Amino acid sequence: MDSDTVLLAASLACGGNSDELHRWLHQQPADPNILLHPQHLTACRIRQQSAERLLEWLDGDQLQPLSRQLNEAGWQWLAPEHTQWPVLLNDIDDPPAVLFVRGNRTLLNSPQLAIVGARHASTEGLDNARRFARALAASGFTITSGLALGIDGAAHRGALQSGKTVAVLGHGPGPCYPSRHRPLAEQIVDHDGLLVTEFPPGLTPRREFFPQRNRLISGLSLATIVIEAAEHSGSLITARLASQQGREVFAMPGSIHNPLSKGCHRLLRDGANWLESEADILSAFSSLTALAQSTTHHTDEAPATEHPLLQFFISGANNMDQLQERSGLAVQTLAQQLSELELNGSVVRVAGGYARRRHHEHRQP
Repeated sequence: MDSDTVLLAASLACGGNSDELHRWLHQQPADPNILLHPQHLTACRIRQQSAERLLEWLDGDQLQPLSRQLNEAGWQWLAPEHTQWPVLLNDIDDPPAVLFVRGNRTLLNSPQLAIVGARHASTEGLDNARRFARALAASGFTITSGLALGIDGAAHRGALQSGKTVAVLGHGPGPCYPSRHRPLAEQIVDHDGLLVTEFPPGLTPRREFFPQRNRLISGLSLATIVIEAAEHSGSLITARLASQQGREVFAMPGSIHNPLSKGCHRLLRDGANWLESEADILSAFSSLTALAQSTTHHTDEAPATEHPLLQFFISGANNMDQLQERSGLAVQTLAQQLSELELNGSVVRVAGGYARRRHHEHRQP
């Protein structure tokens, strides 16, 4: 049985319990029957129920048909060692153990900005979300959100007008929630976007899944932008997670009489960046903006000045840990600079990390 099929079975058995799935994948025995041995269960802190479900999936006749069904629907699943695994997720405290994806997987490592906010947003808030998403996508950023009603949906739609978008789901592969946004999910995939979830097939939306989803929205993104949020909005969870992950947070101020401004005002009091126009964000990520807009203008000419990070590359693959140790850069800074180098054609993703691209290997315009 191939590793992808085993990963699918383990994810199904753990039922969305990311910690348990991590422990199993890091300590899986060569003989699956050892899973039920009491000593192994104790050492790995695996629930016996999960181990029994795993053996049922591996020994049963439903796993292969499910795998084929997912593939036919366009779904694939990635483990952290996959070359297209998003490097920014390696820097969060509780990364997922698997990602189910449908669409353009290269977006996982594109420069992403999250836009989130109220489900019951005002007309002005929806207009702002669409406008910001459209402008930022046109500048080369991928817009990431949670496919919820309100600000999320407006952000996805705005991004589709000029660029790419990623929707992070709070349930397993299958019909999207909310049902009103199923056509939007299909539009995202049809327009070279991406659907992402860490939850296995069969898991429907639950209240406790959405904070898990929110940490991926912020974890995939260089910054989280909050446009309208009530005092106890779930968007504040996403913003708090972004801050804990060392990412930038932007909040849009509003009227003191508008309940949907209270959450943003609290973020601003807590140190979030003030957001009035797209320029506030574009200036914060100006180097990435310029590179994203110039990706179609590569030449074979060597750059006049070599990027300082390139001196820390050795022959072959260089992973994030190695580059961080050699350069001394914070992981977020390192990830941003690697995005710059990948965009301008100086490095390329390979199995095991990144490799330098020689000048004669650069893509032709």
